[in-house]
Amino acid sequence: MLEARACFILGPEAGALRARPRRFMDLAEVIVVIGGCDRKGLLKLPFTDAYHPESRRWTPLPSLPGYMRSEFAACALRNDIYVSGEGHINSHDVWMFSSPLHTWIKVASLLKGRWRHKMAVMQGQLFAVGGFDGLRRLRSVERYDPFSNTWAAATPLPEAVSSAAVVACAGRIYVIGGAGQDGVSTNKVQCFDPEEDRWSLRSPAPFSQCCLEAVSLEGTIYVVGGLMSKIFTYDPGTDVWGEAAVLPSPVESCGVTACDGKVHILGGRDDLGESTDKVFTFDPSSGQVEAQPSLQRCTSSHGCITIIQSLSR
Repeated sequence: MLEARACFILGPEAGALRARPRRFMDLAEVIVVIGGCDRKGLLKLPFTDAYHPESRRWTPLPSLPGYMRSEFAACALRNDIYVSGEGHINSHDVWMFSSPLHTWIKVASLLKGRWRHKMAVMQGQLFAVGGFDGLRRLRSVERYDPFSNTWAAATPLPEAVSSAAVVACAGRIYVIGGAGQDGVSTNKVQCFDPEEDRWSLRSPAPFSQCCLEAVSLEGTIYVVGGLMSKIFTYDPGTDVWGEAAVLPSPVESCGVTACDGKVHILGGRDDLGESTDKVFTFDPSSGQVEAQPSLQRCTSSHGCITIIQSLSR
């Protein structure tokens, strides 16, 4: 009962194996792609689509009401999708895609307008971290409680960053790289411990980049983007960096998510500055990178999240 309660409050963050859909159920993990920029980066895309890796089938979902976005923050909390920032300077808006209702709902606004920020989920709450407000990079962090529908200020970052990789792993939040206050990319790793309510610096990354993405899978953090040609790993337990694999081509501002035990890398900008429709998966068990069916369109700076969905939709 305690495990079931934790899964209800925390969702996939609880990490219980029994919380995953059984194979005979009409449920499966799907990857949701939201908005982003077109090939040349001139147009914002209004689409929201779900991809079923097992059937390799795309299903359209309701688009964000009246919005076309890029460089916003998106993540999943208790199988609902949250999007903050409208993809332009100083936006406070936050929207939630309710999986049971299959619709977008506007929720409480951010305290501080921001974009080029990221969100992470820890202890059943959302954390909006850093970003840019049009004038400066931000140190501020906000915490969202879905039960009271309220945002509150949290302990700020030691150093302001935008376009960093932000990920929760092993009960802590990690902010990796990003652009600092002077606009120069950093290799610093900032770590938040909720028990001590403080940030600390961990071992620096073996790169200094922005436009990064990160995902946690089985206690390991995987970092891609920043026009890097490799997938880097970070072990929070040992504070050690490593290299997992080489990508066929470098990308930045891509979509990254964990689904069905693999790291999925979707779209992004190539070294010519154009959005791509390429999709790759990395399997930690085999160490192999494999090409997958392309996105429906070239996309970068988009939202990319894994949720559980009924296959009959």
